[in-house]
Amino acid sequence: MRVLWFVHVPVPEMLRTAGSGFSLAGAHWTGQLLDHVGGAPDVELGVATAFPELRDMEFAKDGVRYYTVGQPRRYPPFAVRRHDLDRCATIVRDFKPDLIHFHGSERFFGLLKVKGMTQVPAVLSIQGLLGPYSTRRGFFGALSGLEIFRSIRLVELPLGLGLAWQFQQIRRGARREAKILAAVDGLLGRTDWDRAYARSLNPRAAYRYVGEILRPCFYDSRWRLDACERHTLVYTNAGNPRRGTENLLAAVAMLRGEFPRIRLRLAGIVSERSGYGRFLRKQIRNLDLTGQIDFLGQLDDRAMAEQLQRTHVFVITSYLENSPNSLAEAMLVGMPCVASFVGGIPSMVDDGRTGLLYPVDDVPLLAEKIRQVFLSDELAGSLGDGARREAVVRHDPVRIVNQLLSAYKDLAGTAGLPCSA
Repeated sequence: MRVLWFVHVPVPEMLRTAGSGFSLAGAHWTGQLLDHVGGAPDVELGVATAFPELRDMEFAKDGVRYYTVGQPRRYPPFAVRRHDLDRCATIVRDFKPDLIHFHGSERFFGLLKVKGMTQVPAVLSIQGLLGPYSTRRGFFGALSGLEIFRSIRLVELPLGLGLAWQFQQIRRGARREAKILAAVDGLLGRTDWDRAYARSLNPRAAYRYVGEILRPCFYDSRWRLDACERHTLVYTNAGNPRRGTENLLAAVAMLRGEFPRIRLRLAGIVSERSGYGRFLRKQIRNLDLTGQIDFLGQLDDRAMAEQLQRTHVFVITSYLENSPNSLAEAMLVGMPCVASFVGGIPSMVDDGRTGLLYPVDDVPLLAEKIRQVFLSDELAGSLGDGARREAVVRHDPVRIVNQLLSAYKDLAGTAGLPCSA
C-alpha cells in the first residue's frame, strides 16, 4: 500500500536535508510516528509539506520519499497560494498513492479533496480543532472584554500581530477546516470530543481511534515524590489566552497563605513585547506573585522531562483542548495532574484515579484540587501511578502503529465507511 502524508511542519529528515539554520524541534509527533511506520512491511510512505523559507525539494531516504514546497518567509499559517495547491496536486500524481493522510486540519492540504483535485481516498488525523477555538470563549478564555482590549498593543495592529489578528486568522482557518473535515473519507481521532465534533461535520466518514507516539525521553523518565520539590507547579504554553493562565495565577494567590513557598514554573514563551505577554506579567505583579513565578522559556524534550520530574504537580487550565501533548507527557512520566474538564481531556483523565478534574471557570475548586495533592502524599503517589499505567498503554508505539495500519487497510480504496468507534 502506498500512503502519502501531508504534514503541517517539516519532519526532521526534511530539515536536515535543507541544511543549517532550521530547528529540528518541530513536528515531533509526526517525526516519532514516521520513525515507527517508515519500516513497516507492505507500506510505502511519501511525506509532503509546504513551509516558509524551505526550498522546493524532492528526495528519498531509507525507503521514504520526501517532498517540500517552499514558501516565502513569514508566510501566514492559514493562507494558501494557488501555486502551492497545484504543486501538492502534482506531488499526488507523482507518488500515485492508494491513500492520502492529512495530519491535522489546520492548513490547506485538505483543499485537494474539497476542490476535487484528487479522487484518491483520504483520511485526516485530528489534532487541534480550529472551529471550537474560533469562538470568543474558545480563543480568549477567561479574559473579559476590557482585558482583551488591554491585551492588544496598538503597535501590533498595523503589523498584523497580536491577539486581534490571531483571532481573525483562526476564524478564517476554521471556515476552511469545516470544508476539509466534510470532504475527507475517514477521520482518525483520540477522544470522545473530537469524535463528536467530526461526526457533526461529516457523519458519513469512517472514524478510527489512533493514539499518539510521544518523544522517547518521556517514556524513560519517572516522577518520584521523594525527588520532587514540594509545593511547586509546572504549566506549559502560557502565552495563549485560551490556556486560562489568569485562573491559575489566581489559584496560586489563594494558596500562597497556606503554602508560602509555592512556585509556579511557566514553560513556553510569555513575551515581554507582545500585548498579551505584558498583560500576563502585569497580572503577576498585581497579585504580588513576582517572586513565585519562574519563566522557563522554550524547553526541548529533555529539559521538559527534567522539569516534570522535579515538580510536585502538573496543571493544565485550558478553556479548550483535544488531547494535549503536555498532559500526555506529564501522565507518562507519572506525575499527579490537575486538569480542566473541557474538550477531550476527560477521555484522557479518569477523575480521582489518573488525575483530578475541575470545572474550567471554578478557580476556588482548582486551588482546592492542588491543595489536596500538596497535603496528601498518598494521593499524589496514587494519581501518578495511575497516570503512568494508563499512559504507557495509551502511547505504546507498537499498539499505535497497529491501530494506524489497521485504519489504512480499512480505508484504502473506499469512499467512506459508517462512523464507528
